[in-house]
Amino acid sequence: MSIPSAPAGLRLQSIPGPGPGATHRRRLWRLTALHLLILAAGVLSALWACRFFQPAVFTHPDFDPAALTGTPEVDGRYGYSSLTVAEGYVVALCGVPANDSRTVELFFTNPPDNQVWLRAELLDQEGVLLASTGVLRQGEYLPSLVLDRPLTARETPVTLRVVAYEPDTWRSRGNVKLNMTLYLNFR
Repeated sequence: MSIPSAPAGLRLQSIPGPGPGATHRRRLWRLTALHLLILAAGVLSALWACRFFQPAVFTHPDFDPAALTGTPEVDGRYGYSSLTVAEGYVVALCGVPANDSRTVELFFTNPPDNQVWLRAELLDQEGVLLASTGVLRQGEYLPSLVLDRPLTARETPVTLRVVAYEPDTWRSRGNVKLNMTLYLNFR
């Protein structure tokens, strides 16, 4: 095969391709762009990590606004008594609390001689929170807890988890779990 010749009067002229300097500039630009892209991805990753991986900040629970000062007068049939916890504090409450299926009269008490603040959480058998108190200072009690959902079964086994805090520092002084049964509409 032969290459066709140019028509008469036209001269073929070769067009110079990019010289070695232009190829070098193109490669340098591509490497610079790649480095800038990697740097931008690194900066964006660092900003994302700073935004979403911040250390947790401890916020303590609030004091219970419904807390009353003193020691409650409770009918003996509700089993109101004091329990001494191994960590060195006392909790007083009703062992068989009265209820109207929604409000449980627990008379949760932090005796005045305690060296801790207390709060309580009422949990069902699966560990789902039914009700909780705010924090009680020494010498305070809370007459009742309102459940998140009403009792429906004749007998409902529950766990009362009592959490203790050192006053002012909010350091944990441990917790204790008490198993009890709530009897529907017990009065």
